[in-house]
Amino acid sequence: MAWDWFKRKKAPQGGFLADRQPGAMPTFTPRRTLVQARRIKVPTSLGFQAVLPTENPRGPLGIGEAGALLVRLNLLMLLILAAFTMVAGRLAFVALTPAMEPRPSLREMPREALRRGNIYDRNGILLAATLEVYSLSADPQKILDPEEVAEKLPDILPGLSPVNLLTQLTDPRRRFVWIKRRLTPEQAARVHALGLPGLELRSEFVRVYPHQQLAPHLLGAVDVDNNGLAGVERAFNTTLNRGEDLQLALDVRLQERLRQRVAEAMGVSEAKAAWGVVLKTRTEAGLPTREIVALVSLPDFDPNHFGQASADSRFNRVTQGSYEMGSTFKLFTVAQGLVNRTITPDTLIDARFPLQIGRFTIKDYRAKKAILTVEQVLRYSSNIGAAKIAEMGGASAQQDFLGKLGLLEPLYAGLAEVGQVRAPTNWGRVQTFTIAYGHGMSVTPLHMVGATATLADGLYMPPSVLKGGLPPSGERIVPRVVISDTQILDSIHRLMRDVVLNGSGRSSQLVGFDIGGKTGTAEKISAGGGYLRDKNLVSFVAAIPMKNPDYVTLIMVDEPVKGYETGGRIAAPAVGAFFRDLTQVVGLPPYMPEVVQFRQILQRVRRTESDPYTPSILTDMRTRNGMAAGVRNDPVNDTGHD
Repeated sequence: MAWDWFKRKKAPQGGFLADRQPGAMPTFTPRRTLVQARRIKVPTSLGFQAVLPTENPRGPLGIGEAGALLVRLNLLMLLILAAFTMVAGRLAFVALTPAMEPRPSLREMPREALRRGNIYDRNGILLAATLEVYSLSADPQKILDPEEVAEKLPDILPGLSPVNLLTQLTDPRRRFVWIKRRLTPEQAARVHALGLPGLELRSEFVRVYPHQQLAPHLLGAVDVDNNGLAGVERAFNTTLNRGEDLQLALDVRLQERLRQRVAEAMGVSEAKAAWGVVLKTRTEAGLPTREIVALVSLPDFDPNHFGQASADSRFNRVTQGSYEMGSTFKLFTVAQGLVNRTITPDTLIDARFPLQIGRFTIKDYRAKKAILTVEQVLRYSSNIGAAKIAEMGGASAQQDFLGKLGLLEPLYAGLAEVGQVRAPTNWGRVQTFTIAYGHGMSVTPLHMVGATATLADGLYMPPSVLKGGLPPSGERIVPRVVISDTQILDSIHRLMRDVVLNGSGRSSQLVGFDIGGKTGTAEKISAGGGYLRDKNLVSFVAAIPMKNPDYVTLIMVDEPVKGYETGGRIAAPAVGAFFRDLTQVVGLPPYMPEVVQFRQILQRVRRTESDPYTPSILTDMRTRNGMAAGVRNDPVNDTGHD
């Protein structure tokens, strides 16, 4: 009785003793919750058809609950239908809309799609261009007969190793192999005619320099991927890679003449190296500028074969080399004294005895051992006189003036190669003396020619390789006034003109033209310190015409042999020969009365203008006339040496 009562009380809804047969062990049947009981059973054959449960353990569903469930199901099906409708509509739109051409920006375009910009000289002559060529590649996995490919391609492409090529083509890990870049059109046609599977001719761009070795240090070069490696190619790599053209200040005509004259000087003097640079200092409208119209550094290279060039030939001695300039620095010493009004051209300087400073002795080359005027100090290139002039102003004044000339900081003119300035950290009395005549401080030749241009017109502007003298940023530079007094400028011009008329620069004279400049001879520094007395670096810097100059030129010769070991013997004649070329190329008019008179004298003495004695004849004529190329000068009877 007790057991029957327990079953009626505990097991009507299922549970621990539900459906237990008499004599069987008890089993557990879990009770379904109300949520589980309401789950919808959807047979797969009916899709999304809802089937309501027929029985509910707790009783039949109410009408409200069944209606709510149907509403939720209908909403779900509507959402799914809407999603499918949107996808179908988008597919139809894409299929029916006409295709539009893509318009990628330059940044998005692949490198192969861009042609590197061209480079032109100031007159529009092409200096560097990009041509389309073919390069050969291979997919080793598609090569049917690697041995056949390795056998036939070397006959078409000289220098190709059959062994190395076969090794690359049989490597199972590789899917791409460059066989040769930049094929000639004939080579590409012959490779194509082979019809070998797995080979691919790819279109690429190659940089060419039609003038070869004419201006390699200005232009620079690129690698196989058309990335700049040197010169303006490297400095303006981003601009050129955007496809923009570049116009330089370079004048191909002057570049050719300068290279010829520098090469002649290097060959005659059997020098180790030689270089030169020309600045245009005035535009055709008479505005100041500092455009590099010619730049030569020998030895040089062919930019079409940059990889074959030696490190020595790649070195840009004009913008990257830093040298003690020697006596050309005396121009700045004298100019500083004139600007600071510590001297005049007629101030007397005692140069009779060497200067002793501690363990250092300052002497003159072929000393006059006399009391000299400032004009004679520059004419005879007196080290003693220059040191005494610098001492009048002091170290601080010297440093300040050289800084205004741009000689104390690196000079960036638009080339990747920039040389450093080596100035003393302890600028004392000894340093002031030695710097006065161009020792104890090193600058680049570009510094030297730029500072000399300032002495010519009184303005400082950094030189530039771009036409118009623009800096790389493209913003026009406002000239900085260094010498505002026109009388001081006239005095500087007179002193520079005197060096050419009566001093060591006489061999640079050109009939009908007013030229002024200064020679320099510097002993080279040895690797272990000190100076090499038998190895000189000689130079000559000059302006034409000296009054209102249009061009300033510097030529330097490294280690000329005996007989050419001074600036007056090799550098000055080279500048004079170049000026003769320049006047004809750019059309500078000569002073004709002097030209006529000089030709009459040559006819009378039976000499030609190319005669070695011509400079002496011209000097004598100008001394008697008291003028050079129509410009008055004081008659003198002395000759210079440096």
